This record gives sequence, C-alpha cells and structure tokens, in this order.
Amino acid sequence: MELKERYEACCREYLQKFVEKQGIEFDYWIGGTIGGLASFIDQYFFSMDDIIYDIEHNCEVGLILSWQDDGVEFGEEAGHYINYHSYAIGLRYSDLK
Repeated sequence: MELKERYEACCREYLQKFVEKQGIEFDYWIGGTIGGLASFIDQYFFSMDDIIYDIEHNCEVGLILSWQDDGVEFGEEAGHYINYHSYAIGLRYSDLK
C-alpha cells in the first residue's frame, strides 16, 4: 500500500470514529480531498486536524459542534475566531470582551 493510500485509510478511520462519537452524518470531503475539510449534514465543516484533536483528546460529545456554532454566532462580532484547541480547554468568546 502506498503512503497516500495509508494516509487516506487513517483519515477514513478517524472520520468513522468521529461520526460514531458525534452522531452526525458525514456528507463529503470538500473538493474531494480526503483529509482536508469535511462536511457534515451540510451545516458543520471541520478540518482533519480538528477531527483528530477531538478523538485523541476525548473531547466531550457535541463540544466541536458548539465551537462551530459559537464561531458563527460570535466570531465576527469578536473580530476574530477561537481555534478548537483553545475552545476545548475553556476559552469562550465572552472571555474576549
């Protein structure tokens, strides 16, 4: 198996664990690029890095969904966005005011 095939297989395995954990339906990889940006229920979009972080750090179920929802609701108002790692360890938009 080539390196790219192994990488894509790992991405699919992380994706499957993420889908099972979060209970949301995977739609597609944006641009067809496995390991790039993933679309879920045409509402949530997560990078492979954030998916891996969520799984490897055993983040609370639904936290990543709240993170994206808060980013959409408060990010522009705050003038910047909080990355998932910072959100997962407790940073919130209300802390930035």
